[in-house]
Amino acid sequence: MAALPRPGLGVYITANWPNRDVFAKFLDAVKGIADFVEIGIPTDNPKYDGPFIRSSHRSVQVKGLDALRGLRLPENAVLMGYAEDFAGRFDELARAAAEAGAVSVLLPDLLIDMPEMLDAYVAAMRREGLAPTFFLPGKFPYALAERLAGYGPLFIYVGLYAATGIKLPVYVERNIKLARSHIGGIYLVAGFAIDSPDKARALIEAGADGLVVGTAAMRRLAEGGVKAAVDFLSEIRRAIK
Repeated sequence: MAALPRPGLGVYITANWPNRDVFAKFLDAVKGIADFVEIGIPTDNPKYDGPFIRSSHRSVQVKGLDALRGLRLPENAVLMGYAEDFAGRFDELARAAAEAGAVSVLLPDLLIDMPEMLDAYVAAMRREGLAPTFFLPGKFPYALAERLAGYGPLFIYVGLYAATGIKLPVYVERNIKLARSHIGGIYLVAGFAIDSPDKARALIEAGADGLVVGTAAMRRLAEGGVKAAVDFLSEIRRAIK
C-alpha cells in the first residue's frame, strides 16, 4: 500500500450509492484529488452515521459483503463497516476486503461497543495482509490511544464534532493535540462534518495529518452530479496544501 501523504485528503462514499454506475464514475473522478477513499459497506443499521449517510445506506438495495462483489477499489481504499454486522466473521470480512483491493477495514463501533474483539479484528486484518485502522471517540482513555498506536495502524481516526462557522471550537483543537501526544507519529485522521475549505484548513493547522470529507461531498454528488462533487473536493485539496 502507498504511504499516506501529510497533509492528506480522504473522501467517504457508501458503496454503490446513488447507483453502481455513478459510484464508479465518482471513484474514477477523485483519483489525483483524494489520497484515500473510505467505502461504506451498506448496512441496515448505520448507527453512528449522520442522517444523510444513513439515508444512503438505506437506499442501496444490496447490503453487506454482497455489495462488494465485482468491485475493484482504487489504491488506498479503506472499507468502513460496523463490527456488530461482522462479529465472529472478521476473517470473512478481511478476505472480502483483500479481494476487492482494500488496504484496511475501519469499524467505528468496535472500540465503543465491542472492545473485547479488538485483538480478533487486528489478527484477521493481518492474516489477509491488511493494516488495521481504528476509530477513536472524541473522549477516549489515554491508555487506549497508546495501545492502538502500538498495533502500528495505517491511521487512527479521531471522531470530532464542530459547530457551524469557520473557526473550530477550542475543544476540537485540544482533542487533536491530545490524541497526537498519545499516538506519537501514527497517522492521525480527523473528520467532523467538513463543509468548507476553511474548516479543512483549520483541522490540518490543529495537527491532523489528514481529514475525511463525507456528507458535504455526497450532497453535492446527489444535487449536482460528479462534477459538482469533484469541484468541491478540489477546493478542499487546495485549502490544505
